Amino acid sequence: MIRRLAQAALLAALPLAMTAPLAGSAAAQGPRPATILTGEWEYSYRLAGFLPAGKENKCLGPAEVRTFADGICTSRYRCEYDVKTVADGKVALKGVWIDKKNRKAPVTANGTYGPENFTLDIKLRTTNGLPLAGTMNARRLSPTCTSPAK
Repeated sequence: MIRRLAQAALLAALPLAMTAPLAGSAAAQGPRPATILTGEWEYSYRLAGFLPAGKENKCLGPAEVRTFADGICTSRYRCEYDVKTVADGKVALKGVWIDKKNRKAPVTANGTYGPENFTLDIKLRTTNGLPLAGTMNARRLSPTCTSPAK
């Protein structure tokens, strides 16, 4: 029962608006350099780093690659980060996800990225206090998409 609850929470949290590794503050730095490539990507999720928790394909267009500088987030939360660092192939995030009832869930994510893959280790505490840890691995399957970008 707890494993199913944890998997459900992680699946709700990890399919994030995760679209590409961060590129930094655009206003101060001018145009953002591309950190990953557009195209069809496969995302796989693991609970506690080893229990399979799901897999999905996503089409990443130019808009998704550009918006990742705002940090990972789900459509169910508003996400605020005190730390948003992406440089030299490394990602570090620390902040909170805030639900529609203004409850805060602390989250950290650390990982690595390249033009055709990335990995994030994500730790969070749900708004009910349940600690969760998971891993997201993504790899680019193709430069073209079989479905439209979201």
